[in-house]
Amino acid sequence: MMPGGFAGATLPFRTRRAGWRFCGILTGFFLFFEGLGQCPQPEMIRSRYDSLMTLDNDRQAIGFPALVRLCDRCRLNRDSTYAKIWHRLGTLAYLKKDYPTAIDYTRRAIRLNSQKRNDVSPSFLAKSYFNLGNIYLDQQDFRTARLVFQQFVTMGSRYPERYELVGLAYWHLANLFFKESDYQKSIRQAELGVSYAERIGNAELMAANLTEKANCLKETGDNAQALQIVNQIVLLFGSSPEPSIRLANAYSSQASVLGRLRRFGEALKSYEKAYAVHVQIQNPAGQSEVTSNIGFLYDNYLHQYDKALVQYRKALETIADDRYGRVRILSNIGEVYWRKKNYQTALRYFQQALDTLHFDDRQKPAELTRTIRLTPYKEYLLTVIQNKADTWLDYAKSRPRNHRVFFQEALKRYQIADQMIDIMRFEQPGQQSKLYWRQKTHSMYERAIETAYRLNDSGLAFHFFEKSRAVLLSDKLNELGARQELPPQQAQQEQDFRQRINTMQNALSELKPGNRSYDSTRTVLLTEQEKLDAFLKKLEQENPTYYRYKFDNTVPSLSRLQNWLNDRKSTLVSYFVGDSALYSLAVGPSVTRLVRQSVQDYQKVVNEFLPLCATERQNRQFGRFLTLSHQVYNQLLKPLTLTTERVIVSPDYHFIPFETLSKSANQPDFLLNHHAFSYGYSATVLLKETERSSAKSSEFLGLAPVHFNQTFQQATLTGSDQVLANIGELFSHPTILTDQAATRRAFRTMAPNYRVVQLFTHAEADSIGREPLLYFADSTLRLSELSDDGPYQTQLIVLSACKTSLGVNQQGEGIFSLARGFATLGIPSVLTTLWSVEDQATYQLTERFYYHLSEGLPKDQALQQAKLDWLASASRADQLPYRWAGLILVGNAEPLSVYHTTWWWLGGGFVVILALVMGRRFRQRSRKPKAVY
Repeated sequence: MMPGGFAGATLPFRTRRAGWRFCGILTGFFLFFEGLGQCPQPEMIRSRYDSLMTLDNDRQAIGFPALVRLCDRCRLNRDSTYAKIWHRLGTLAYLKKDYPTAIDYTRRAIRLNSQKRNDVSPSFLAKSYFNLGNIYLDQQDFRTARLVFQQFVTMGSRYPERYELVGLAYWHLANLFFKESDYQKSIRQAELGVSYAERIGNAELMAANLTEKANCLKETGDNAQALQIVNQIVLLFGSSPEPSIRLANAYSSQASVLGRLRRFGEALKSYEKAYAVHVQIQNPAGQSEVTSNIGFLYDNYLHQYDKALVQYRKALETIADDRYGRVRILSNIGEVYWRKKNYQTALRYFQQALDTLHFDDRQKPAELTRTIRLTPYKEYLLTVIQNKADTWLDYAKSRPRNHRVFFQEALKRYQIADQMIDIMRFEQPGQQSKLYWRQKTHSMYERAIETAYRLNDSGLAFHFFEKSRAVLLSDKLNELGARQELPPQQAQQEQDFRQRINTMQNALSELKPGNRSYDSTRTVLLTEQEKLDAFLKKLEQENPTYYRYKFDNTVPSLSRLQNWLNDRKSTLVSYFVGDSALYSLAVGPSVTRLVRQSVQDYQKVVNEFLPLCATERQNRQFGRFLTLSHQVYNQLLKPLTLTTERVIVSPDYHFIPFETLSKSANQPDFLLNHHAFSYGYSATVLLKETERSSAKSSEFLGLAPVHFNQTFQQATLTGSDQVLANIGELFSHPTILTDQAATRRAFRTMAPNYRVVQLFTHAEADSIGREPLLYFADSTLRLSELSDDGPYQTQLIVLSACKTSLGVNQQGEGIFSLARGFATLGIPSVLTTLWSVEDQATYQLTERFYYHLSEGLPKDQALQQAKLDWLASASRADQLPYRWAGLILVGNAEPLSVYHTTWWWLGGGFVVILALVMGRRFRQRSRKPKAVY
């Protein structure tokens, strides 16, 4: 623990003789008043408190109980001094490791200073909360410690005299969130700790928080920045003549980062330095940790398994009572034996690790959930469970005849791991932390799917397919549903929080790192994010319906999906691209097929095929394009023997235009002629997507800036305004904004209230990290800015702009594109583009799409028919797929209800008119005289 880690733990004291003399005087003081039955004045109690604080701890242990007895007998005012006495008694119990008593006494101090009175001390109340957090921390009750420290920083940040403790509390919080593997949250705590350390000029406190930040950066893959930070810390403490725990930890962090950078010789030297410092300061726990880390280097990077075992066993001998350190070492030893294909020994070590955690993986699901929630170091537990599952799977595969029982044992553990991932994702609200876990668990889901495949269990395979993709998007849609359950005032509060955070993020992006404005803005931003987290946690605790909607992690059953598909006469085709295999799953109204193929063959063909889809090179290399198109068809669709015309594709990693796949390698026989395709992020998301429009929403909003701000250097979109006007005529009450009226402000203000939104504009996006953005006449709209928009009533948004489906591909989650950004707002259908599309082709395809929608066709079939119309009249050059295949439908493919409503009224009106005409004729006929014959 750092100096000052426990408030009041280190206090000055006099010499032994003076201490005894003073203690005797104080004892006489207490006896005098007790003997007389008289009570001292409050000022005298405060004076005696101050006097006791100058003694050593043993003398205080005698004096403070006597002082509190006197206060209790005299029923003195329960003021801040009385609270300080109980606070100090709690400290003394803590120093003796009597944690229950320490908690009891410290909580008494908190209750006293929490009263609404003028003679209590809010500043000292904060100090008591800090001590309470430390007690729980030493007791290894990490969850309660985190909650208490969070309460403390909220209070302590109000008082400059508590800034050092605030910086220490943020250091503890950073470490606690690191243990929970919430690295984004941990970095935020560490940066707040750094800001308080800077305020008081405490370099040691700053270095401690920076070390936590570096550890998180290392875990999330930002090794360059992590190494830069730990090198600075090593320089800071390395110049000190006295060895310290901070220097040892800095060397260890440095070694770990160097190992990840594959600089193994340097890493081993840094570990040796860390070990030497731990020896100097006589820290066996630190020696054990370094030894274990050396074993990890030999194991995971150098693959020298026997050397790794030597280090792990040495670490195990000196680990003492560090339960979680022991778990990590046992799990690592098990991994070595697993890699050596000694599966029984590996399973034995994994079981020892679980026993150390008191975790029984044979419990019922409800009991498992409770146990998992209470377990700190969830990453350790998840690693052990996953390792055990992988070992059972490989053990089964190694047998001459695959043992079904072994596969079932593997499956049970993968299901527990899946359950753990759900819990961790709900405990970690930050997007970066969730993305980290999506990437880290992708291989686990591959192995789980393989197990289901070998057990011939399509239902479980479908479950793991769904849990491997678009989980963050599903969470966003859950949040939208949950927000509908909030009272308007709370919903507005959340909206205000998000808008403030977004404004500060934009302001921060314009500032240069390192200057005072940047640092102060960043601190305010971090604090505001903490306030939002606290606000959301409070909502979850107070509103059960909100909680239920927000944390709905159910995957639709296979039977429910098949009923849904049967109603739409559709098939869902889902892909999983793993490290060792490609899995294809087709779910039809009555049939399910699961296929396993070589992923290397697939990647090779697709990596050559996709670039040819998007450029004019397709014209010069059409023969090669056709060959590749047919090969992709043979791999992805032919083995699934589709029986429906409508097909929904849930892709993984690559976004392939399936309409361009050819059944023939010799002549174009594109699947556009056979199927109407749409795309979905997952079946779970598809079934959640509902049309959110209300009677209050308007019908159609169209924007076409045509001309753009000169600073954007974007080409004029000549003719887009006329096409927009043509489309508007298909609606009864269109709103058309062109030229200077098509502004960013107009879009953000009006779009949420329209059922259909059409954009003819420019967009920018790539797959290397640049944030996607949309252009308007006056300004741009970035992907990140969509997150703070209010709920949309929109059923369909059409993004007639280039590359609106491009973005960074986040493994296990999907492509973060503009199209996906609008999907997170609850818009169920997005018409979007896969590459740079040509203006005239886009205009005509979009116009024909709306025409067929107006006929009542589903969106996927309307788009298919629009493309077939194009091909029927296009020149030979315009029939190339790169001209027409870039426009795709993502999401709900149902007919547009606005047209259903319109045509219903038209049909109803026609019936009424017809009835009136027939009635009039009947009346006229009845008035005529009958003929006489």
